[in-house]
Amino acid sequence: MEATNNLDRIRRQGRLLEIICFVAAVAVVPLVAAYWAAFNLLPADMTRQAADLAASPELPGWVRLLCFLAALVPGAALMVTLLRLRRLFALYTAGRIFTLANVVCFQSVARALFAWAACSILYTPLHGLAVTAANPPGRHMLTLAIGATELALLFVATLAVVIARVMDEARRLDEEAALTV
Repeated sequence: MEATNNLDRIRRQGRLLEIICFVAAVAVVPLVAAYWAAFNLLPADMTRQAADLAASPELPGWVRLLCFLAALVPGAALMVTLLRLRRLFALYTAGRIFTLANVVCFQSVARALFAWAACSILYTPLHGLAVTAANPPGRHMLTLAIGATELALLFVATLAVVIARVMDEARRLDEEAALTV
């Protein structure tokens, strides 16, 4: 009874997380676009980091477009990660927990997390160049930074790789046990 109840909870939670991941993935581009489209209208607290780099606190449309495109680099990686997580939760919804498909999907989530971390690191110099594109000569900025967010993503990606290996080993042992008479 308890195992069935637990599997039912996993299925329900998997379905909820599947929906959340899909909605979040679909929302990335419109939210990033809305931020950069409304950049000049937003309160200073929301724009200070970018505005401090620029020659003027108001960015021309073509600079905001460059900033939007730069933000799509980690945004696209985030979308891929969310869609791969959605696929993983769909497997949970179907009650497929320790299957080869589940392991492969979990490995793809780990790879997507590594890509998201790399794209987040790449975003910093792209953003610096984009936001300072309208600055006068000699005032363009190329920056590079690796912060807590990127390190956390790398750590979570590494955890996902280890968990995928553990899941694969559990799946393999389960298959061997099933074949043993």
